[in-house]
Amino acid sequence: MERQGGVPGVARRNVVDVPVDSVDKEQIPEMVQAMVADGGYHQVALVTTWDLIRARWNVRYRRCLREALAVPVGTGIVRAARVLRGPAVRRYTPYKFLVHVLSALADRDGSVYVLGGDKASLQTVERNIKATFPGIRVVGRYSGYYPENMERNILTAIRKAHPNLLIVGPGVARGDLWVFVHRKLFNPGMAVWSPEVFEIFADRRPNPARSQLKRGIAGFGGLLHRPWRVVRGPVYLWFGLLIAVHRLRGR
Repeated sequence: MERQGGVPGVARRNVVDVPVDSVDKEQIPEMVQAMVADGGYHQVALVTTWDLIRARWNVRYRRCLREALAVPVGTGIVRAARVLRGPAVRRYTPYKFLVHVLSALADRDGSVYVLGGDKASLQTVERNIKATFPGIRVVGRYSGYYPENMERNILTAIRKAHPNLLIVGPGVARGDLWVFVHRKLFNPGMAVWSPEVFEIFADRRPNPARSQLKRGIAGFGGLLHRPWRVVRGPVYLWFGLLIAVHRLRGR
């Protein structure tokens, strides 16, 4: 697989004019090593189909994806890429991808800072990371839902801890955009926002069954907790039409 931005194992393509990255599973350890060692800052954005749609009309978010490693986690992205032809796009689940990254960091005695959730969840996340990846050092943690006047202190603590990977979870407003906006305040390394993975490590959410993931229906369970998302239906229909238009235009 060709290199994208000097990172091994990563190939970039546009899906309806939004950049996404296909990551070679076998080269994830090499990719992580390159990101940690090159002296640069790297945001990892785990992109759902809805995120792809959102990037069409949110200029700042599209710029965020353009500068990040934009890893597809939505089945709709894979299907859209297939309809539009061109290079295939590899999809991961957020949990699986982050496990690969953490495993690679553990092999090189890497470090992690965890931000988000309440204090009890944060302690569980730290304990589970240490138990699952013994080679990783948790160099700091701070709960989410913090008052705005604490943010500067939190950013300073993260910078001083100098983690190889910053994991951001629930309770941090704007998610990927929070990471993107503050990117110049972080030391070289990697940063990822994923409330889903955070909650799995906090033992508050089960890891989706493999059979669900293969059929691409794991996200439907979320409708039970967020039934208002059903109103997104017309937007997805618009997205399907957009794909058809791009296919006809050969884009």
